[in-house]
Amino acid sequence: MAYSVVLPVKWVLMRVNRVDTLYKLEILKDTYNTDELDLILGKLLDVTLSRYRLRLARYERELHAFETRYQLDSGTFVQQFASGELGDAMDFFEWNGLYELCQDLVKKIHRLESVT
Repeated sequence: MAYSVVLPVKWVLMRVNRVDTLYKLEILKDTYNTDELDLILGKLLDVTLSRYRLRLARYERELHAFETRYQLDSGTFVQQFASGELGDAMDFFEWNGLYELCQDLVKKIHRLESVT
């Protein structure tokens, strides 16, 4: 009996993209000397870090608007929202999601800062 394996398209595309990315990195490594490659990667990291910082500033302004509207800091809000004390208004879901985005972005920024 013959078996066929059906792989999810998304998984296959992720694998292909990963191989393609690794291949591109290998080409760069073979093309440039270490100093040149370090300079290229440093510039890429700097640009990425700048974009993340700008995004974080925008998110923080949006968080501040929620904090002002509800007279509550985001840390306290998240605790109360998670425990069910605040109800399920759409604003609260948006605020919570925005807070999580900020936390994730801060981690990414710290990670980038550790290598630049």
